[in-house]
Amino acid sequence: MVLIWTKFSVLILAGLANGVIRQGLNGQWKVTGGPNKTLTIDAYVPGGIFSALMESGTIGDIFYGTGDSNYSWVGLTNWTYSTTFTVSEELLNSRVVLVVFEGLDTFATVSVNGHEVGTSENMFVRYNFNIRDQLQVGANEISVQFASAVATAEALAKDPSNEYVIPPECPVPEYKGICYVNRIRKQQASFAWDWGPAFASVGIWGLTEIIGFDDAFIEYLVATPLKNPDDDFWTVPLSVYLNAGEIAAISGTIDVSLETEKGVRTSSFKFNETVDEFEVKVTTTLLVPSSEVSTWWPNGYGTQSTYKLLVTFVSEHERDQSTVHIGFRTVELVQEKLGTGQGLSFYYKVNQVPIFAKGANAIPINILPERSQSLNLAPLFETMKSAHMNMLRVWGGGVYNVDYFYSLADDAGIMIWQDFMFACALYPTDDAYLKNVVKEVKHQVRRLASHPSVVIWAGNNENEAVLAQDWYDTMDNFTIYKNDYVKLYVDVIRPEVLKIVPNATYLTSSPTNGLESDQEGYVAQNPGDSLYGDVHFYDYTSDSWAPETFPIPRFASEYGYQSMPSIESWLTATASLDDLRPDSAFMDYRQHHPGGNDQNVDLIELQMQLPDPESENYVKAFIYFSQILQAQAMKIQTEHYRSFKGRVNEKGEGNTMGALYWQLNDVWVAPTWSGIDFTGRWKMLQYFAKDFFNPMIITGRLTDDNLEVYAICDGLELPNVTVKGLVQVYKWESLEPLIAVESPISLDLYKSVPVTTIHAPTALQTAGCGSDYAEAKKKCFFHLRLLDQGNNILAPFNYIFPEKLKNCALAKPAVKIESVEIVDLYKKIFSVTVSTDAVALFVWLDTHEVKGVFSENGFLQVLPSKTVNFTADSRVTLEELQAAVTVTHLSDPAYL
Repeated sequence: MVLIWTKFSVLILAGLANGVIRQGLNGQWKVTGGPNKTLTIDAYVPGGIFSALMESGTIGDIFYGTGDSNYSWVGLTNWTYSTTFTVSEELLNSRVVLVVFEGLDTFATVSVNGHEVGTSENMFVRYNFNIRDQLQVGANEISVQFASAVATAEALAKDPSNEYVIPPECPVPEYKGICYVNRIRKQQASFAWDWGPAFASVGIWGLTEIIGFDDAFIEYLVATPLKNPDDDFWTVPLSVYLNAGEIAAISGTIDVSLETEKGVRTSSFKFNETVDEFEVKVTTTLLVPSSEVSTWWPNGYGTQSTYKLLVTFVSEHERDQSTVHIGFRTVELVQEKLGTGQGLSFYYKVNQVPIFAKGANAIPINILPERSQSLNLAPLFETMKSAHMNMLRVWGGGVYNVDYFYSLADDAGIMIWQDFMFACALYPTDDAYLKNVVKEVKHQVRRLASHPSVVIWAGNNENEAVLAQDWYDTMDNFTIYKNDYVKLYVDVIRPEVLKIVPNATYLTSSPTNGLESDQEGYVAQNPGDSLYGDVHFYDYTSDSWAPETFPIPRFASEYGYQSMPSIESWLTATASLDDLRPDSAFMDYRQHHPGGNDQNVDLIELQMQLPDPESENYVKAFIYFSQILQAQAMKIQTEHYRSFKGRVNEKGEGNTMGALYWQLNDVWVAPTWSGIDFTGRWKMLQYFAKDFFNPMIITGRLTDDNLEVYAICDGLELPNVTVKGLVQVYKWESLEPLIAVESPISLDLYKSVPVTTIHAPTALQTAGCGSDYAEAKKKCFFHLRLLDQGNNILAPFNYIFPEKLKNCALAKPAVKIESVEIVDLYKKIFSVTVSTDAVALFVWLDTHEVKGVFSENGFLQVLPSKTVNFTADSRVTLEELQAAVTVTHLSDPAYL
C-alpha cells in the first residue's frame, strides 16, 4: 500500500476512543537477598544490585582496589525486587493489563500478588506479562525474583543432555573472570574481559510500566527511507507493530503525520488484520518529495536533519500514539571486484558518496548496565564529533544501548556499526536458545532500525576468526561448530533482520572477508585477509611507530595499543603510588591482557628512555610515556590507513576506507586501550584523534631512506584555494627550520594524493644535520605543513622522526607556562600560553583535579610561544586554575 497524503486525517477519530492507560513502576523498590537472605535495602528502578548495595552503604566502592573479587558473592546470590502499586478501577476494566519490563538482568520470575505471571531468560528482550487476572482495585504487590546468572550459566553448561562442549568454557586466568557466559543471553563482558572486571550484574535495568488497553497499543514503529538516485521523492516503508493481546483479529485506522520543511504532511488508512502471537503488523509506504526534506549526512559531510513521524492508532475502543525521528539517507556497503587476484572493495556509500569511516569502538558505557540509563551521554558524542569521527562500532560483547544513545548519534552524524551481542566465543544452537535469540533480534532491530545513524548490523565479534584460526582447539570437530555458526548467524539472525528491514546491511561477523567469506561457506580460511572485508589488527612485539608494521586492509575495524590512565584517575582506585608501578601486584591484578604490563614497558623502551625504576619520578614517567607511546602509535597507524585511501600497492592492497580504533571508553581504572579513561579524562590519544581524523591531513613515511609525503581530504567539496605542501627540517635545539621544500598539491576527495618524495639522507645533509645519515637523523627531524597560497594553515602540522627518540640528541628545552587567562568565564573557557626555547616533544598540560579539556595537548612545539584553550567541566576561578595547571614534556629533567 502506498499512502496518499491528505490533510487533517489525524483529527478524524481522535475524539471517539479512549487512550491506552500507562502507569510507570520506576522509582523506589525494595530488594531482599544476600547471604542467608538477611539483607533488605532500598533500590531504585531502573537499577541493579551492585548499584543498590553501594548506594545503601552495604558494600564499598566496587571499582576500588580488588572490589571485583571482594564482592563477587553478589553475583552468586539470588535477589528479589518488590514494590507496591495502586490500581484504579479504570485500569482494571481494561481487557488486557500488561506489566512491561524493558530490561531484566537476566533470569527472573515475576509475581503479582503472590501469583507467578512470567519468567525471563534474556537481558536484551522486552518482556510483556498479562497481569489483569492477578490485579485488584487498590494496593497490589509485584515481585521479581532473580536467580544467579553465574549459577544458571554453570548449570546450563553442565547439563548432562549436552552433546558437546561449547567453548570457551572459561576465560584465561588473567581475566580474573567467570565461566560459561556464552551459555546465556547476558552482557558477555559482565563475566570479565581483557579490559574490564567481572561484575555479574543483576536487576531491573530497564524502564518498567503497566499498560492497560482494550484493543491494542503501538509497540514498535519502523520507518527506513529509501531513494532511487533518479527519483525526486523518497520512499518510506512504514511498519506499525501493534500488541493486541489474546484476540483473534483487530481493525482500526492508522493516521500518519510527518513534519517536513514545507509543513506537516498527514494521511490515514484503515486496516483489518489477524492477530498472530499477540501481534499485528500493519504496513504502508510513504512517498515524500525530496524538496520537502534535507538529507542526513555523517559528521563532516553535511547536516544531520531528522523529522518527526507521528503515528496514531485508532480503533473502536482505543487510541494510541508513537513517534520516531527519521533521517533521509541511503547507505550501501560496496563490495566490488577489483583487478585480477586483487579481491573486493569494502566501503560505505552514504547518499551515493563514498565515505572514509573514521572513529572508534565502544565497549559498554558502564559495566553496570543500569547506569547507562541515567548517564549524560551528550559530552561523549560531542567529543566524538569534535574529533571528526563519523562512525562508532558498538562492540558485540556488551549491550544494545539505550534509545538516547542512538538519538545522540543521529544528531551528531555518528554512523553506528551495530554488533549483535556475541563475542569471541562459540554459542549453543538448540531450539530453546535459538528461540531466545529470535526474540532478542526482533526487539532490538525494531527498536533501533529507524535511527538514521544505524547503518550496519554485524552478527558477532570475531567468531568467524574463532573457528578459522582455531582459537579453542575446535578443528577436530570443525564441521559441527561451523554448522552451528552458520545456523545462528546466517540461518536465524540474518533473515530476522531482513524481515524487519529488507534493505539492511548485514555482515555475519567482524572481521570477515564479506562476500568472499560467504562464498567460502561463511567461514573463510583467512578472515581478515587484507584484500577483502575488514580486519582487526594487534601486534605488541613489533615496532609500533613503524608504518610497515601494519597491514594495508580494505577497512580496519579494530586496532590499538594500551596506555595508563592519569595518576589522579588511578587514585580513585588505590591510595598507593607504589601500586602504579608496572611490576606491582596491584598492576598485575588490574592488567587483564596476558603479558600486558611487560609488553607496555617493552614498547615504550623501544622508542624512549624511561628513567631508572628507582627514580622518584618513575611512576609519573611510566604513565606519561605510556600515553605518548599509545597516541603516537595510533597516529602513525591511522595515518597509514588514511594514506591508502583510493590507492593500492603492487599486491593490490589498499583502497582503505575505514579506521575504527580500539577503544573509545573505559569501564574501570586500569591499563587499557581507551582514549578516554573511566573518570572521563582524556588521554593523549583522544587529543591526537582530533588531528589524525581531521578532514584534511598531510602525512609521511620513510621507506628505503625516502620520505614519501601524502595529502588526504575528506568531505563533499574541495577547498577553493591553491594548496601546497611544505616539508621542513628542524634541528632539535633550534626553533628555526633549516630548509623547506614546497610542493603544489591537487587534492582529491576520493583518494590520497602524493605530495613529494624526498631522499632523506640528502635532505638532512643539505640542512646541515651531518654528512653521515646514521648521525644526521639523530640530530634532526622532518616537519610537515599543508598550506594555502597565503600560507594559511589548512591541516594540523605533522612530523616524521627518522630515528628512534631514545637514540636522538634531543634538546633540553626550558618549557614553562607563561600565562593563564580568562577567555569566557560564563562558558568556563581559559587560555594557557606555553613557551619554549628549543623543540619540545609531547608537551602535556595537566590540570589534575580540575577536570576539563584542552583545545590541543601532547603537541610538538616548534614555536617560542603557543596558546591553547582550556574548557573546564565545572565552575573554576582563574586563581584555582592557575594553581592547578602544570606542564611537562619528553625531555623534562624530572625524567632524566
